[in-house]
Amino acid sequence: MENILTTTLRRAKSFLILALVALALYQAGRLWFIHLANRNFFEYVSARFVPSVPERGWEFVRPMRVVSGSGDGVFAMRYDGLMDVPFRTYFDTVMTEMFANGRFVSEAETDYRRVLSRPVLIYEYAFYMPGDVFPLGFNQRTTGFLTGRGVLEFNSVAIWPWVDGQDARVFFINNDRTWEFVLDAAREQLVFPIHPVPSSSIHFVSSILEGYEFLPPGSFVARSGDIGFSYFPVIVTNPYRPHIGGSLEHIRNQVSHFFDNPATINHRVAGDGVWTVSNIHTVVRYFGTDVLEYSSFRPRRRNITTSFLDDFSAAWAFILNDPHVIDENEVFLTGFEARGTGYVFWFGYIIDNFPILMPDNWEVSSPEDILPAPIEVVVEQGRVVQYRRLAHNFRLSDVHSWLDLDLDNFIEGAAGPLVGLSLGYHMSPWDSSLRLGWMGWYAEAYEDGLETEAYEGYLEPENP
Repeated sequence: MENILTTTLRRAKSFLILALVALALYQAGRLWFIHLANRNFFEYVSARFVPSVPERGWEFVRPMRVVSGSGDGVFAMRYDGLMDVPFRTYFDTVMTEMFANGRFVSEAETDYRRVLSRPVLIYEYAFYMPGDVFPLGFNQRTTGFLTGRGVLEFNSVAIWPWVDGQDARVFFINNDRTWEFVLDAAREQLVFPIHPVPSSSIHFVSSILEGYEFLPPGSFVARSGDIGFSYFPVIVTNPYRPHIGGSLEHIRNQVSHFFDNPATINHRVAGDGVWTVSNIHTVVRYFGTDVLEYSSFRPRRRNITTSFLDDFSAAWAFILNDPHVIDENEVFLTGFEARGTGYVFWFGYIIDNFPILMPDNWEVSSPEDILPAPIEVVVEQGRVVQYRRLAHNFRLSDVHSWLDLDLDNFIEGAAGPLVGLSLGYHMSPWDSSLRLGWMGWYAEAYEDGLETEAYEGYLEPENP
């Protein structure tokens, strides 16, 4: 009996010791680790240091905007909410049907008049979408469906919904060339209820149908009533610089989520005057041009192979886990390119159904060091090694303004024929309130070739 009691006490002591060790580890974890705006810290570290599972195909194939028209020459433009129904659901339904049963019709010169002659949805991209990656965004196992028909890349997908017994059709458009597919099945899910756009509200017309020969054929021109368009300007805020001007200690606190162990952080003003927060593996710098830069110097992993979507997923997860990228500022992909052993991805912002239009020459550390988009992410082997973004957030003002959408007056100030046109909020280094206006791009001739120059314009009448 005594031996049984002794054994029981010994086991109880062992369990007590294990419980105390577990409690000590938990409390140490509470001291050493942090939680980020209701995002678990370990998930955040995983997103930064471990290849992401390629579950984010839809974010990659998410378009910049969707243009919809009922066949009457008047179009609506949608930039935000494209991750939600009905646009996402319909796109997924049509693409799934096309990859399963789509019949290739032809490759031909792009005929926008024909494409716009029926009710149509146009999913437009800000970059050239690779034909071999696009199917992966719709859970397709094979990537050769498009490339096998010659569709190597494109920048928009036009869909004729099934209507009045007419087959649904899909057009992959790459500026001058179009690849056409037909969906023979008369299925209810291929119907999309496109309603006429009221002419009294802001709407868009096709440049080629309206005779704007100085614009690219696929452009759309905004229209509004006689009194102009009422909108709310955008207020620019900066979480790294509070109203009192900011401090190095304040910035340290705002960037601590970039570090796996905040206790190891040191902060200083570097020799070039840049506010710097760092530890042995990570450096975060805040430039006077209001650009934040994260750099990781962890050793490269060997024998790690990642796909393009793995790298994109890592970039996307990193942005989502930045607590200062707020939900009101919707993010979309504006472009990418291969760089070294990985990729660099660029992202833009949407607010209140308009894009933030950023100047082409936003300086970071020098006139040669340019940030080409609001967010830039460099990924190698599924790991983010550099992350740069504008330090700003954007919110709508409470006081509305008015915009004259007369394109003819805007065009008079351009230095040459426009190769691009967009309506959005113009970002500048010195403005705390952003106005809505046109931004155009024209080709400037130089000795070494053509370069694209931006041309901005505002036409704001007095409040009626």
